[in-house]
Amino acid sequence: MITLALSALLAAVMIATVLTLIDNFVRGRYVFEALYEERALLDAGFVPMATASETRVRQPVRFDALATPSRLPSQRLAANRARPRHAAPGAA
Repeated sequence: MITLALSALLAAVMIATVLTLIDNFVRGRYVFEALYEERALLDAGFVPMATASETRVRQPVRFDALATPSRLPSQRLAANRARPRHAAPGAA
């Protein structure tokens, strides 16, 4: 009985594997054909256009955002190093 169950399980796994391989082959062939056509269009001089869903509208650049910071990064590092460290618990 165990042999029959294992044989049925093995047959089901083999069928699932074959179906998965066929599915991947069909999908891969479709994608390859699409890439091949796109490559042919690029070689012919056409430029792909992004769809509306792929484009993002950016906020306009504010000029005050481009202003230099009040402190340089080196000054910020020096200020951070000058801060006293936390005292150990129980130390006075």
